[in-house]
Amino acid sequence: MKRFLAALSGVLLAVSVAVVEPRLAVVVLVLAAVGLWFRIAAVCAVLVVVGLVAVADVDLVVCTAAGLVATTYLLLSATVTAPAGVVPTTIPSVVGALFFSGCAVAVASVPLDLPYAPLAAPVLVLILSALVLLGVAVRRNGSVSTPSTSPATSAEPEPDVKSADEPTTADR
Repeated sequence: MKRFLAALSGVLLAVSVAVVEPRLAVVVLVLAAVGLWFRIAAVCAVLVVVGLVAVADVDLVVCTAAGLVATTYLLLSATVTAPAGVVPTTIPSVVGALFFSGCAVAVASVPLDLPYAPLAAPVLVLILSALVLLGVAVRRNGSVSTPSTSPATSAEPEPDVKSADEPTTADR
């Protein structure tokens, strides 16, 4: 079933490319088919779609649909060779994909003509994603999870002093 859904989303990925550039749809279809066995081909198929959307003058709805189909294809194709019991499309992954697609549509719908926006947008996305992930990282008891430092990287060196009560090897 996972292979069928991955193949179906690969065909939908090729159809979303065929709307914009029919000749590239064949390339995406071949890459999507090979991507069922080799993950690098699946990534290449999605990169072709991303490149086409970036270069071509496409409608906002087509961009959003292509992004959702590409996300679905990557989720499904990555789990084709996974062990039994791995579920590729969980509720958080679907909600996240729909939420970020909605955010992209909302941002792209705002008619702003700022010359520095292409430079500031990736930085803003990273900052906002970090804030969202920080909110997710809060534990149930309310404390924030922080990465632990190993003794080798800590600022204070460990003292290597033996107490006077410990017998040494010469005393034994």
